[in-house]
Amino acid sequence: MGRITRYEARMRADGILGDGQYVTSADAWDLGRASCMARWGLSTRYCDLPEAEAAVVEAGYNAARCYESWEEFSAAFILGRCLQFDNEKFGSWYQDMVTVHRILTSEPGSPWLNVPFR
Repeated sequence: MGRITRYEARMRADGILGDGQYVTSADAWDLGRASCMARWGLSTRYCDLPEAEAAVVEAGYNAARCYESWEEFSAAFILGRCLQFDNEKFGSWYQDMVTVHRILTSEPGSPWLNVPFR
């Protein structure tokens, strides 16, 4: 539990979470990975395009049930990734995703600013 609260505090300091916000679930990490696995499965011919599309759509529906926004999904993805790999180093596993989060929430052409989360 302490690891989670320390990551949340760092995410608040870095502007990923607002004051008083916390991550309700780290399921975003698994949902993001499910989308990757579908794309990899398609590229290696373990599935066809309709199967890959169905898996990505299902992951999207599950994300929409768990989270309210791209930003909330991102914070949960970052936490899940860091719990898996970062070991509280706040190194590249964390920093790279903070950079991605900032780009996706600020660049005018970002899908997060142009495609509704729900």
